[in-house]
Amino acid sequence: MKAAFLIKRRRVVIDDIPSPEIKRETDVLVRVRRVGICGSDMHYFLEGRIGDQVVKGRIILGHEAAGEVVDAGKEVKKVKKGQKVAIEPGISCGVCQQCVKGKPNLCPDVKFFGTPHVDGVLREFVVVPENNLYPLPAGLDYNEGVLSEPLAIGLYGVRLSGFSVGDSVAIVGAGPIGLSILFSVVSGGARKVFVSDLLPSRLEMAKKLGADRVVLASKEDIVDVVKKETGGMGVDIGYEAAGKRETFKQSTDVARIGGKAVIYGIPADDRIEFDVHSIRRKELKIINVRRSAHTTELALDLMAKSSLPFSSLVTHTFPLEKIEEALNMVVEYKDGVIKAVITL
Repeated sequence: MKAAFLIKRRRVVIDDIPSPEIKRETDVLVRVRRVGICGSDMHYFLEGRIGDQVVKGRIILGHEAAGEVVDAGKEVKKVKKGQKVAIEPGISCGVCQQCVKGKPNLCPDVKFFGTPHVDGVLREFVVVPENNLYPLPAGLDYNEGVLSEPLAIGLYGVRLSGFSVGDSVAIVGAGPIGLSILFSVVSGGARKVFVSDLLPSRLEMAKKLGADRVVLASKEDIVDVVKKETGGMGVDIGYEAAGKRETFKQSTDVARIGGKAVIYGIPADDRIEFDVHSIRRKELKIINVRRSAHTTELALDLMAKSSLPFSSLVTHTFPLEKIEEALNMVVEYKDGVIKAVITL
């Protein structure tokens, strides 16, 4: 089968490798059909690392995937041959303290596709435990299957934040994760939603998904806008989804006294500074989001039922042979790209 290997920074090659085989009776062989390019893929492509997770040698990238079941072990009951499925990319151990507590995303032994040293899904076939597969609801196709992964993260963080109907929120960053947060809070009954970004095309998408006020960051400061339009109070929850030094600070500055700041973004820097006195005086609660837990099925159901055009996040598609071109487009924010998807 064909697979895309990152062999050094900004260099990807297509190679032929043996197809995987089912070894356990609860395993499923999936023909991968779509793979989304994620922010973490961008970090590995550009920097070769995320924190202490360092690429050594070559690795197959990719973890946002959907495909078709082509074979299954004898004990598999959740899916069947020919079924379209979304893939949950984190294979947790199921027995550690975090897994037992319902936090498989925090499993210390998790094997997460496309993260050193686990090969990802930018390949034609992959073997996955049946519990990591979710059948696509009627009306959804492979692209929505891909989008269920970032949307599951958005939903998980919104859940973690204790968001309630009627809350006001500000989302700093309108990439796929920021827009997933937006979709989640709009679907959940937010009273007012502010969204900021540097790219006008992404703010246009934010409007389509229900943002009440968009802020072009090169012309306005979201902190000033929020303070002015809330009578100086701030919002109930500030969500950070850009991974930049300034956006981390903005997510805490937009939050009201007694409010919350939720951190999704992955920074290139290992250390980020906050204004500790502002946070302390506001008794601000800061929440970090690590991937997702038990929200993939919900993400698929919401997409199937919602009238919001969430699938429009997929703006570009490329064949596997043009994966390097796709990655370069995404890291350089070219051509209004929001979500680029690889077809296999």
